[in-house]
Amino acid sequence: MAKQGKKQDSMKKGQSVISLIFKNGGEIYTFGSLSAIYSMFSPEQIGLSYASLRNAVSKYIKDNDVDERGNSSQIIYDTESSKITIRRAPLLLADKTTEQKEA
Repeated sequence: MAKQGKKQDSMKKGQSVISLIFKNGGEIYTFGSLSAIYSMFSPEQIGLSYASLRNAVSKYIKDNDVDERGNSSQIIYDTESSKITIRRAPLLLADKTTEQKEA
């Protein structure tokens, strides 16, 4: 068990990942940014434009006191009428210097 703790300590937080979850079918897609969503899906499929989504996410973060950096897995967009839920979570990266020392 101590080994698992050591492994978690050697992980560092990098960028966030954005998970797009479609409510009607439960499909989940993962992206590096909100804008990347629109390289795969049209505004009609998502249910709103990129600018509207960006504004809605900012408002949701402010209204719900969500950590904007995504330091823990957080829902950053969801409404009853929306087609989607968006969740932001940290991308954990191995610390290369720690890996090299252990080898």
